[in-house]
Amino acid sequence: MRKCWKLRLSRFYFIPLLLISIASFAQYSKIEKGYYQFPIQPERTNYLAGNMGELRASHFHAGLDIKTNGVEGLNVYAAAEGYVSRIAVSTGGYGNAVYVVHPNGTTTVYAHLQRFNDELAKYVLESQYKQKSFTVNLFPDRGRFKLKKGEVLGYSGNSGSSTGPHLHFEIRDANQEVLDPLRIGFTEIKDKIAPIAERIALKTMDINSRVNGQFGRFEFNLEKRGNEYVITDTIRTAGKIGFEIWAHDKLDGAANKNGVPEIDVYQNRKLLFSQRIDSVNFSLQYNIKSLTNYQAEQETRRRYNKLYIDDGNSLGFYNDMKDRGFFYPQQDSIYLFQILLADAYGNQRRVSFNVKGEKTAPTELTQIDRRNHSYLLDNTLQIHRKRKDELNNITVYTQQGSHILEPAYSDSEENVYLVDLNKGLPKTIDFGDNQEEMDFIDMVPSEKEHSYLSESFSAAFGKNTLFDTLYLKARHYINEEKKIEVLQIGDEISALRGIVEIELVPLLEYDTLEQYQAYALSNTGNASFVGGNWSEGKIRFAISSFGNFTLMRDLTPPTIKQRASNNGILYFNIDDELSGIKEYEATINGEWLLMNYDSKRKLIWSETLDKSKPLKGDFALTVTDYAGNKKTLTLKL
Repeated sequence: MRKCWKLRLSRFYFIPLLLISIASFAQYSKIEKGYYQFPIQPERTNYLAGNMGELRASHFHAGLDIKTNGVEGLNVYAAAEGYVSRIAVSTGGYGNAVYVVHPNGTTTVYAHLQRFNDELAKYVLESQYKQKSFTVNLFPDRGRFKLKKGEVLGYSGNSGSSTGPHLHFEIRDANQEVLDPLRIGFTEIKDKIAPIAERIALKTMDINSRVNGQFGRFEFNLEKRGNEYVITDTIRTAGKIGFEIWAHDKLDGAANKNGVPEIDVYQNRKLLFSQRIDSVNFSLQYNIKSLTNYQAEQETRRRYNKLYIDDGNSLGFYNDMKDRGFFYPQQDSIYLFQILLADAYGNQRRVSFNVKGEKTAPTELTQIDRRNHSYLLDNTLQIHRKRKDELNNITVYTQQGSHILEPAYSDSEENVYLVDLNKGLPKTIDFGDNQEEMDFIDMVPSEKEHSYLSESFSAAFGKNTLFDTLYLKARHYINEEKKIEVLQIGDEISALRGIVEIELVPLLEYDTLEQYQAYALSNTGNASFVGGNWSEGKIRFAISSFGNFTLMRDLTPPTIKQRASNNGILYFNIDDELSGIKEYEATINGEWLLMNYDSKRKLIWSETLDKSKPLKGDFALTVTDYAGNKKTLTLKL
């Protein structure tokens, strides 16, 4: 078993839990108290499904998700006096949304609406017929649609990418920074619950660092004692170390796990790291992959918040701090660490644990944490192999040459080797009794344009494609069992900030190239449309995440199923099995007819510009998928 020290956590070093005023942030102190009213069910207790800055899978959540108890059609009120600056209708994203500019320079946003008020709805409908499009992005003249504080602007719904009925509400400043509405002081949301810590992790940040004698990333369970969490065993460390935490916040009366906006880390009472998600720059909303540990999330399905500023992190959530939050222990020194978590209402929770510094880590350990045969962490390849009685060294062959590598550390059963990829990408590793070929093909720098070219494919990276240096793996081969070709590029543990442009030369013979397009293959074998364009026998397409890609063709047109009409409104379900619905168009007697679209229900329904005129005559509906297949339905009404 791993040897650990047990020490009592000294009360002398405890950081006091000081409540932080919700008005202590400069951008909020400028807002007059009572300037905004709550946008839905005001003066009643409301509940949230999500808070501002919450860590989502692909982005920081902007604003509040206010529950509506699973119902639609509740009045949505203008939070303050102002004018409508924008109205958007889309099948995804915010769905039906209204943007209101206020005299104090802020903008409020109301999204996922079921419908708009009558005046706005008339304007939107006329614009849809003018543009002959269901999706519109409208910018009315300033002052055309003025709203008083508390005036109904629409009704709550489930439009766009919403996963259930609710109101998404934002407050943005004059620079389009999204503010936290909970810091405004709304009494409709109650919160007396302190944040909850699930686990912490310690990560070695270079090849010479160790946690309890080992290289890698290690998670630790927490024990709750009163209002704080502790780790009773002292953690041994050497080298450069990064801390991470898996935590969430709850509000009164709701089971939802929300984000923790404020995190401080103290090392022996001295501030080591400080993070404040009290506003979000909308243009950086999708840079969440630099704040969370993306690799750990892919491997464990747990979203850990990094308590250090890693390479590629350009977010503005941090106060000035020494060493960017990294910890450098001194030999035989013992440190008390305290992590303070706080929500927008000043509720706080503390996590305490001890760390002991070691100058050099031992090479003989009692027990090693078992991993897969090889494991990539940042720029270090970790290899586990069964220990031999003799000849435990391995030979690493790179493009630059070869070198012999001793085990970094061992236990009675295994050796662990650490390969520094900055010194050359391994092509082959000789273990004495066998050799293993590696799939590394290129080292791709961040913040630079870079291209990799092989005989059958190329990959082009832009300046903003990567967060950090990428040690690229790729393989283009034919899957003989499934009779398809596969481009396996990158690892799912590697995050992309931008797109990678791929150019592929087919390995198989195809009867009609132009009918084939790129598809991404999931781990379960499901295909999702990527697309692409052919030129001179090569297909070009862009990817926003790494994985497996193949070429497929979709010759099956979409399906159209007529539903029962109601009050003169036509209803249809439209679907496409492989490439997906790209567009649709309906006409009545040759004139364009608006069909509203709910992509979640795969439902479209008619809406006429002149409600007094019944739908009569020749009706036609054409649905097109991304592969260009079309299905047309005609009716005599």
